[in-house]
Amino acid sequence: MNTKTKVYIYGLCNVFYDGYYILGLKAVYGNFEFNISKFPNFNQGTFAVIIEDNNELKNIIIDSRDSNEIDTNWLEWCDIYGKINYNKEKLFVTNENKIIAIGPSFGIKIWDLFYTLYYLILNFFRFKNTISNKKEFIANYWRQYKRFRIDCYTPSISSENGVFFISSIWKKEEVTNKNRALFIECCKSNLNINFEGGFAARTDGDNLGFEKYVYSKKIHLKLYIKKIKNSAFVFNTPAVLNCHGWKLAEYLALGKAIISTSHINTLPNDLINGKHLIYADSANKIKLATEELIMDRNLKFKLEFNSRKYFEKYLAPRVVVQKLIEDKN
Repeated sequence: MNTKTKVYIYGLCNVFYDGYYILGLKAVYGNFEFNISKFPNFNQGTFAVIIEDNNELKNIIIDSRDSNEIDTNWLEWCDIYGKINYNKEKLFVTNENKIIAIGPSFGIKIWDLFYTLYYLILNFFRFKNTISNKKEFIANYWRQYKRFRIDCYTPSISSENGVFFISSIWKKEEVTNKNRALFIECCKSNLNINFEGGFAARTDGDNLGFEKYVYSKKIHLKLYIKKIKNSAFVFNTPAVLNCHGWKLAEYLALGKAIISTSHINTLPNDLINGKHLIYADSANKIKLATEELIMDRNLKFKLEFNSRKYFEKYLAPRVVVQKLIEDKN
C-alpha cells in the first residue's frame, strides 16, 4: 500500500452486516479511519468508503441490502457501486456502468471484545449527534462480536450420509418456504440419509402450515457451523426478496457440496452446474440430486473442492475489495 493512501469508512455504517468489507479493507490497506465529516449526510447503515491516494479520491458504495433496488443518491455520489443483489433486468437508472455484482457475504467477527468496545465507545461519542437509532448502532457492534472470525469458515471432512439443515420460515416468501420444505421432505423420505433439522419455529407462533417440518431444538451458532461442516451436502435457495442470502456465501466458504435452486440475481461469476453445485428447480430434481450425492462420492468431493475455490477467487473479503478499488470506471 502507498503510505500516503488514506481510507475513510462512513462512521454510521452497520458493522454487523458490513464487517466483511471492513475486514477486506484492512487486508488491503492495513489501516482505516471512521469518519462522517468527509461524507454526505447518508442514512445510518450506509456503507460508504473514500480512498484518498495522492490527492486522488475514489468513492465506493457497498450495498448489502436484500433488495435489488439501487439507491440513486448513493449511485450519484460514488465512483463504484458494489451490489450484492444485482439484477440488471430490474434497473432503471443512469450510470449503470458504475455498478458491479459482488456476490453474497455473511456476518463475521472482525474485532475481539477490547476493540469492539473501543470502536463502539469511540464512534458512539464522536458521532452521537448524527446517530438516528442509537440502540441499533450499539447492538450491531455486539452482534458483530458474537459471530465467528472468517478463518472459522474453512472446509473439513464431511459425513457420507448425515445431512443437517435448518432455516427460517419467511412470512412473505412462499417460494422460498416451499423449496426448503421440498428439500426437507426429500431428505426425510430417503432411507439412506440420516437427516437432522427442519424449520426454526417462528417467534409469533405462526408456522404457516409447516408445523410438521419444525425442528424443536435451538441451535447456537457454534454448533450450527459444526453440523453444517459435517453435513454430507447442503441446500440453498434465494431468500427474502430473492436475495442471495448469507447461507450461500457460508456454504461456499465452508467448501460444501450444494444443491440449489436457480439464482435470481447476478453473481460475480457463474456457478456452473455439476462443477460448483447442482441446480435443482423441482421436487423431482431435488430428490435426484440428494440421491446422486449420497451415491457418488467423487461428485461430492468435486463439488466441495470447487465451491471453496469459487469462494477464494470471487467472494473472499480481500478479493471483493480489490475488485472494487481496481475497477477502471
